Amino acid sequence: MALLLCSACSGKRNDDVLPSAKLEAVLYDYHIAQAIVNDLPASQRFKKDLYFDYVYSKHGVTKAEVDSSLVYYARHPKGLSEIYENLSVRVKADLQRLDNEDKPLPVRQPQPVVGDSANLWYDVLFVEMNASPLGNRYSLTIPTDTNFRPLDRIVWGGEVVFLDDEVDSLYKYIHLNLRVAYMNDSIVTADTLLYTSGSFSISVTDSAVVKRVDGEAYLKSTDADERVLILSPSLMRYRGSSDTLTVVADSAVVEQQKRMMDKEKPANKLMKPNEALMQKAH
Repeated sequence: MALLLCSACSGKRNDDVLPSAKLEAVLYDYHIAQAIVNDLPASQRFKKDLYFDYVYSKHGVTKAEVDSSLVYYARHPKGLSEIYENLSVRVKADLQRLDNEDKPLPVRQPQPVVGDSANLWYDVLFVEMNASPLGNRYSLTIPTDTNFRPLDRIVWGGEVVFLDDEVDSLYKYIHLNLRVAYMNDSIVTADTLLYTSGSFSISVTDSAVVKRVDGEAYLKSTDADERVLILSPSLMRYRGSSDTLTVVADSAVVEQQKRMMDKEKPANKLMKPNEALMQKAH
């Protein structure tokens, strides 16, 4: 009887042991947090407990409860095996979903626009950059199309947000550069530096036909956790000064007509006395 009672007690689940479904949800987020922690740079490893504490807080459990549950299910391998089988299925489904989301989207082609000013931006709606070598640059390229004409002014603008907005001009800035290549093989560039959050607007204009528009943002920071957002980006095209050309042409015509009139004036003065003589003869 004593042996049977001990056996029954050993199989009973204590109150601090989480149900299998609850433990499964906790372990899913726990392993994600563990993967994030493993990718942290050595200088940031001290933050690892914050990730795990977030998991416990999210599910309303304590570390002691999770540890007790793992001890219990380790003594019941069938239950633990079912939990990890479910986790495996869930992870595979999530990876498949991410693969589908990561497929390249159809490239939006420039569309004809009308008016003297138009926003030709058709790239992402916001840009996120970080200080890592893989994430500290953003570039854009827009080929020529019927939207561009000679003397058009191209303006790249937007809002830059430093998530850590401490001013440190020696070790943190974002460099924004706009380059426009023209059909006559010339290249006109403009750039600016931002050390804190703020708006930017850089422009280029030339009398030649636009061949290609390139832009680049480069983040320089000694802080590995530095993150910067470029919000509301735009690429404005302001129609070339056709009115200015007309004014110049009209001015030239007026000047030429004036010179012709000046040449004709002496002749008219000479004719007037002759006309007076003729009148006297009559």
